[in-house]
Amino acid sequence: MHQPVFVVTGASQGLGAAIACLAAAKGAQVVLAARNTSALEAQAQKIIQNGGKALAVTADVTRYEDCKKIIDVTLQAFGRIDALINNAGVIEPFARISEVNHKDWDDHLRVNLLGPVWLCQLAIPALRKSRGRVINLTSHAAEIEIPGGSAYSTSKAALNRFSKALAAEEPEITVIAFIPGETDTPMQAVIREKSKGIAPEAIYQYFTDLHEQGKLLPPEIPALSVVRLAMRAPHAWSGEILQWDDEKVQALE
Repeated sequence: MHQPVFVVTGASQGLGAAIACLAAAKGAQVVLAARNTSALEAQAQKIIQNGGKALAVTADVTRYEDCKKIIDVTLQAFGRIDALINNAGVIEPFARISEVNHKDWDDHLRVNLLGPVWLCQLAIPALRKSRGRVINLTSHAAEIEIPGGSAYSTSKAALNRFSKALAAEEPEITVIAFIPGETDTPMQAVIREKSKGIAPEAIYQYFTDLHEQGKLLPPEIPALSVVRLAMRAPHAWSGEILQWDDEKVQALE
């Protein structure tokens, strides 16, 4: 049997790094993509030193050319793609719609929406051949109106619709939008540092309390659910939005 090939974006830290490490531990060959070369290569070396197969590709998903590089390098190195995991994401800007800088919205949408769209488009021919899977990382914020957080909620809502559209158009590919829950990642630190006085106080306090009370999930917990889906999600689930602790996700072994 072949070793599956996974592409993981935002893989230099946090949830993306955990996904890459767990996927490799379960036998996948992993292509890690992110902007931070040194951190990315350190994660790849960690996998290799533990007996896994990993390849680091420095890339910025806000650039179409870099998205193409990720897919091209993967196919040149491994000849196939079995799962594309669009994990790279940002939560800033925190700002009211009337006050936000248009460039900040543009940058945000390029990371959270256009990058995944471009990567999926570029990977479709390979994913059709492998009858592969796409896992798009989303959020409960897609369904919640948070003053000051309009960019994030809008991008995740759009990503959910894109995931469903891709699932409808590509019957040979399994597409899942995945909600990791409140996870202890650098994004959570950004929320605590930058949202105070912009997001409603109750929301700011909620995330601060999660951190102070030790209730944020370790990245490895939702990462395991992502890897299970990337390896075994049945095609009947294509187009669904699934949370990390969904019973049927946890039942995948």
